[in-house]
Amino acid sequence: MSSKNVKSTLYAILFGAVLGFVVQPTAAQDLRGFSRPRTVTKAVTTNKVPAGQKATITGNVIKADANTISVCDMSGAETVVVLSPSTKISTHRRGIFRAAEVRDKTSLLIGLRVQVNGRGNDNGQLNAKWVKFHDSDYRSETQIDTRAIPIEAEQVRQGEQLEETTVVASTALKNAKTAQDTADKAQDSARKAQTTADVAKNDAATAQSTATSAHNRIAAIDDFETVEALTINFNSGSSRLSPSAKSKLDNFAAKALGSKGFVIEISGFTSREGREHYNHALSSRRAEAVMDYLVGIGHVPIRRIVTPFSGGEMNPVADNKTRAGRAQNRRVEVKMLVSKGLASKERVTAKSE
Repeated sequence: MSSKNVKSTLYAILFGAVLGFVVQPTAAQDLRGFSRPRTVTKAVTTNKVPAGQKATITGNVIKADANTISVCDMSGAETVVVLSPSTKISTHRRGIFRAAEVRDKTSLLIGLRVQVNGRGNDNGQLNAKWVKFHDSDYRSETQIDTRAIPIEAEQVRQGEQLEETTVVASTALKNAKTAQDTADKAQDSARKAQTTADVAKNDAATAQSTATSAHNRIAAIDDFETVEALTINFNSGSSRLSPSAKSKLDNFAAKALGSKGFVIEISGFTSREGREHYNHALSSRRAEAVMDYLVGIGHVPIRRIVTPFSGGEMNPVADNKTRAGRAQNRRVEVKMLVSKGLASKERVTAKSE
């Protein structure tokens, strides 16, 4: 090899080493302070930013209109953010080769995790200088909106049924009182009216039993309990289901289809072998693989499945310092929850006295 070729090779190796050194800190600085912890979507307090004070907040969008959004941070504090024509809305920069992508206000979806920088105004609100978010979070929220449409439709349908049941219960209670009054008056009548009084009392008991049963089912309709649970484990860096995992999911799907009033929770997790962002994406793929199998192969209606949760390396069940512990943490937890009200097999029967 000539000396010229040797020099060219050495320069190429040196350039690659320097480039690798530069890329990693740049990406780390861009993501600093914006890790992926547990989300909070319900505010318990209000955050007032002093006028003129510079502030940076991180949280989830819980409200959005034409010119403002409300951001809830991890402490549950809600901050009202004012968006102006000069507010820069973009994704986070991903290394030196992937610049930030400019977006508009329509990208600030409910539930999206954002980082906001600006100054407080006289109303305690934050006038935003810029708003940033991860493009992966935006894609996740878009998928959630798409999957939530059939679930919301089912909730509307169940709400209408609940309203009808409430009307029936109310009418039954009124009928029970009327029938009881008739029975009481019949008791005071002569012996000739005894038969009529007995009939009225039986009607009152039947109506009361119907009302009580309807009331109990209404009270329990939003009360869920776990009746079936299983854990699916994965190989390192993989989201592929093993034959054993598929067999477990087949049995789980069969039990679910034989139940009433159920929903299915799916939560994906990883060990701590990779980077946090990679682990979050991997846990999401694992949860989606289980959901796709239950829907596509197990024929579980998609409206029965709650939006899958990707927990990344959170909630380890074993020690990540050991091989056996990491194998247990590479998992998806699947739970079937049944509504006590909708699954009730209790039947209303007339009670004789």
